[in-house]
Amino acid sequence: MSKLLEMKGISKSFYGVEVLHSVDLSLDRGDILALCGENGAGKSTLMKILAGIHEQNAGDVILKDEVVPPSAGPLEMEKRGVSMIHQELNLLNQLTVAQNIFLCREPRNKLGLIDYPKMNEESEKLMKRLGENIDPKQKLKTLKIAQKQMVEIAKAISFNVEILVMDEPTAVLTSKETTILFDLIRKLSSEGIAVIYISHRLKEVSQVCKTVQVLRDGYDIATREVAEVTEKDIASLMVGREVTESTAGEFSGDPDDVVLEVRGVTDEKLKNVGFSVRRGEILGFSGLVGAGRTELMEVIFGMRTPETGEVLLEGKPVTIKSAIDAIKSDVGFVTEDRKETGLVLCRDLTENLNYVYWRKHKGFFKNKKVSAENTDKMIKRLNIRCQGPDQQVKTLSGGNQQKVALAKWLASGAKILILDEPTRGVDVGARQEIYKIINELVDTGITIVIVSSDLPEVLSICERIIVMHEGRVTGELTSTEATEAKVMHYATDV
Repeated sequence: MSKLLEMKGISKSFYGVEVLHSVDLSLDRGDILALCGENGAGKSTLMKILAGIHEQNAGDVILKDEVVPPSAGPLEMEKRGVSMIHQELNLLNQLTVAQNIFLCREPRNKLGLIDYPKMNEESEKLMKRLGENIDPKQKLKTLKIAQKQMVEIAKAISFNVEILVMDEPTAVLTSKETTILFDLIRKLSSEGIAVIYISHRLKEVSQVCKTVQVLRDGYDIATREVAEVTEKDIASLMVGREVTESTAGEFSGDPDDVVLEVRGVTDEKLKNVGFSVRRGEILGFSGLVGAGRTELMEVIFGMRTPETGEVLLEGKPVTIKSAIDAIKSDVGFVTEDRKETGLVLCRDLTENLNYVYWRKHKGFFKNKKVSAENTDKMIKRLNIRCQGPDQQVKTLSGGNQQKVALAKWLASGAKILILDEPTRGVDVGARQEIYKIINELVDTGITIVIVSSDLPEVLSICERIIVMHEGRVTGELTSTEATEAKVMHYATDV
């Protein structure tokens, strides 16, 4: 019996550097294949070749016994039944949910005009299939990032798909939405649709995938049955060494040395929220999507003005009305959406890494020598995989982009660093590097506040955890008290 898909000897180079070295991949109908590897391993590049976004330099893509021309673009591959959900959302904020789902494939009425009622009806059916109650006529820009991801998934399954590629699909989803997605994947598999699942969350691989293929530095390392390997086995194949898990310690600093305090913050989303964090502490914020964690951080950083409440730094009330005020107060904020608010993708590493530093110290005056030193230091410190400081950030892998988003605040000298989803889209090896950096920072007296939807992450790195539910603080736990069950108890406000 012939394969649904065979990719044979696929090689690809960018800027003269080979990023894929004669990689093979094959799929039967109904397969659920996990594609794993560190950032920069070549996973997304391989899948973009399959989806018609990139042309391979060598090798063949054979779909249903037919060799696909390398020049076949995304629309051609969609017609052939290949759909890809990208790690970075590929949606238009100014259009409605329905317009995004059926973009370039709008249903037409007898007059040849777009049939909006039918398009809205079909979109509503798709969203309900995903367990979402989202108005198809709602503008995409009004949705939360997790809801946008569900729209992206609805778009991917809205036509006769035969191969569905999912690149980090659960990075912004709640546990409930993830369960719905897994049920959908299993249903698609039972219908003969093959799924390629890219994820750094190895627990998910064991939950939903049948086989796992590992890439490392552009080479095909191994393909295994999921039932025959452990998560630790997969991680070791990915990084080429044994991976040890991080564990949270207890705060050992001065309990009275409070550097940031928030009192009685209230607005349409937040309800009398208060907390404090001490110098050199790693404080985590957990909760379900919509709990108000990000909105609270936006208040601290001057991006959101509350109706009541105050922020104190070093025991003194401060007025932070803008990001510039926060930067001058030595507060940094790595936002959850690096593409929209964390980076300038069309600029190079030097500009991205030094932007905050320039604003803080010299306005827009650019000391070339200092800027070059900052850039080289951050590239080495965070092990950013790049061709050099002049490389445009948009050409980096998602995980390396995340490192740049973190590095620009380290270069600025921030003393209080807010990290919103700091390892989203980051592989297991890079995740451990970031945890190591966080621990090194707090050892120097920097205070870290982490907002994360990844519960194992919160438990493994944070010395204290504050849990929110619907705009309120519902619980607080030390690292020794915290368990997944206790955090979820407070997160759901049982």
